[in-house]
Amino acid sequence: MFKDMAFYMFGHEIDPFLQLFVFEPIVITIIAVLAAIVTKKAWTMALVIILLNIIDNAIDVNFLFGDQGIGTVLGQNVAFFFSNIFSMFYEFVLSFLLAGLPFMHKKFGIA
Repeated sequence: MFKDMAFYMFGHEIDPFLQLFVFEPIVITIIAVLAAIVTKKAWTMALVIILLNIIDNAIDVNFLFGDQGIGTVLGQNVAFFFSNIFSMFYEFVLSFLLAGLPFMHKKFGIA
């Protein structure tokens, strides 16, 4: 999902490191902070980050391993999810740092 988004934005595939540790954390952090602004709850950021990563993994795994059976798809989903733990860590850090700013508390009332 985010690989396609980067391709459409930049016109070519970007480096996997930049994809995983720069582009995706920025995009997912923005979406997570917007969800926290709408719901006024900080815990929704963690939920949005996890759900977006699960959806992204499911799309990638179905594209890569869809012809190999449901067992392979489920196994690779778990493997892809845990391989993205480090980038998810940065997404959590960035989103909770942004939501923890005094400006965000005053302006948007994020609790």
